[in-house]
Amino acid sequence: GNQGFRAFVHRLLQCRGSIFPRCALTALPSALVAMALKYSEMFGWIKEDEFHFLTNSAPWTSFSALIGFLVVFRTSQGYTRFWAGCSAAHCMRNDWFNMCALLTSFCHTSKASQREIADFQGRLVRLVSIMHAAALAELEEINAPISHKDVSSTSYEVIDPAGLDPSSLKALKMSPSKVELLFTWIQITITDSVAKRVIDPPPPMLAGAWTLLCKGMESFNEALRISFIPFPFPYAQTCDFLILLHWAMTPFIGFQWVPSIFWAGLLSFAQVFIVQALNAIASEIENPFGLDANDIDSNVLQDEMNGHLLLLLQSCVRHPPELVANACRDFSDPLLVTRLSLKSAFGDIEGHHAHSSRVTLFNPRHPGDLVDTRKCILNNCQPLEADDQKIEVPFSPRAFADPDMISPPKAVAARNGTANSHWHHPRQELI
Repeated sequence: GNQGFRAFVHRLLQCRGSIFPRCALTALPSALVAMALKYSEMFGWIKEDEFHFLTNSAPWTSFSALIGFLVVFRTSQGYTRFWAGCSAAHCMRNDWFNMCALLTSFCHTSKASQREIADFQGRLVRLVSIMHAAALAELEEINAPISHKDVSSTSYEVIDPAGLDPSSLKALKMSPSKVELLFTWIQITITDSVAKRVIDPPPPMLAGAWTLLCKGMESFNEALRISFIPFPFPYAQTCDFLILLHWAMTPFIGFQWVPSIFWAGLLSFAQVFIVQALNAIASEIENPFGLDANDIDSNVLQDEMNGHLLLLLQSCVRHPPELVANACRDFSDPLLVTRLSLKSAFGDIEGHHAHSSRVTLFNPRHPGDLVDTRKCILNNCQPLEADDQKIEVPFSPRAFADPDMISPPKAVAARNGTANSHWHHPRQELI
């Protein structure tokens, strides 16, 4: 957990994502200069009043308070941007998954063949998985170094991209607006399925699916705004200049108020370290999208999205629970034993109790506890039953043969003549 003495010590000593090392290195020269000045004063190398130019501490106190206010305000604004970006990314994923779940539920009452239903669900799940990965990649690429863009933009695992036709894969690879293209394809897919009566929901419920799809796109644009628009440059420049001035002046002022060399160095180190730490925190959390340790782990978000989407294709989802013959149907009697924990209900049920994937994805107790998404997806894929024949769900293990997110496997790329082509989003050229 995050509580207790061990967790406290672990947070203090953790290096990954920590700002302490660089802040300490920045504060160390100031401390050494203050100690050198105090040492020179104590041994008479400099006159006692030569550097005692500050007869009143009020100006320095006001200057320190001004810097503290500016840095704290920048940190609070950075936290607001960080929280808004994280919320937008999670809302985007939640809305798109809810849209898929709603459209999948419409297939339960469909009169179309199982093949048509499977094709619709497989195409929808593929396109949403790729769109979610493309959205995360675009948010990350905008602030990634140029040398990392090719790697970051194609590293997310998606659900069987090789199952799409080669011409669509080529159009997607060459498109500079992948998210918008996929968004349009999904709308066309839904429209075609409604026209062909693969799904035939009431208009208000279909409108709900459209609303969720559009809300997810709005959340993506909200996250894009945070990733694309940086913190105001004049404010950041002013803060950096004042912090530099504070770093240079602190050793010449701090040594005057203490009687020993040690306390001169410690006082200067503490003042510079605190200001540098607050400013470093603001710089780290101003944008939650990127490749830094404190940024959102987009791979975890994509893996969880893939797992949830594939859950919609499993046989257990297509058959909702039914009541047994002796199930309680009269809940007016307060003496009835109707309140049981799931642990009690699972007591006589065979099978292994599976814990939430988020437990190991976001809070692993051991490195070996991390979820292997590939194994989970491949093991949980169930076939459809139709007319005493098994029709495989449109999902192929080839999805993980190549880690590329948008690009097709090498054989498909070679067949399409797209092996050596790669486009970046035009927004990246503006950064």
